[in-house]
Amino acid sequence: MGTTSNFIKLRSSKTPKTGEWNIDYVSALVKAKKEGKYIITVWSNGDMCGYCVNAEKCMMTSTFKTWMSKTGAYFVFQYSGDKDKGKTVHDWVYKGTGISKYPGFRITLYDAKGNIVDDHSVEGNTLRASKTGETGAKNMVANLSKLMTGKTTPEPVPESDDKPTPSVDYKVRLNEKLTVKKINAILDAIDKNEGYCPCQAKGKGTKCHCDDFVKTKKIGEPCICKIYVKQKK
Repeated sequence: MGTTSNFIKLRSSKTPKTGEWNIDYVSALVKAKKEGKYIITVWSNGDMCGYCVNAEKCMMTSTFKTWMSKTGAYFVFQYSGDKDKGKTVHDWVYKGTGISKYPGFRITLYDAKGNIVDDHSVEGNTLRASKTGETGAKNMVANLSKLMTGKTTPEPVPESDDKPTPSVDYKVRLNEKLTVKKINAILDAIDKNEGYCPCQAKGKGTKCHCDDFVKTKKIGEPCICKIYVKQKK
């Protein structure tokens, strides 16, 4: 039994409630709009994604649970193993939001007329600043709290080669030729290397996705670590 299997046990199958994980996105959204509360929507690729697993471990800590209970927000979690692969939530979190990596978070507040008055999308690895356990949970709580009080960006993950994300004409997927065990091992190695490619010397242009992958790899070709593959949009 993997981390996601344990995490989804936290979800309520009843009427959506604030301060806890829910599965019914539509009902939670209706209540959030009616009550003028935040809805925090999360999509994960489950145990296929090491970043997702690490984020879920952070969200299962007492630190994160205590914070959830105090927010007054509705929390919705769906993943690739849900009915229809959680397509509705996946599209809401990713389409047109500018994020691409898993897991994805979208933090939204509506007014009484159903208009969005506050909206942020961010990747889970950024929220937890590449940390796990209670430390990762504290980072997630701090960054989510800032987003919910009007700031537009979370604390950045420290890196030496910060640069804007260029527009691309391709999508990135995990290499299906690798086993889940191998994928998670590589993702963990990236995580421990502060987001830098573990197959190259840490430095400018080696932050994952590295320059070699972005600039030289063609559609269908994997990155140096063999974990990511380019595919057509």
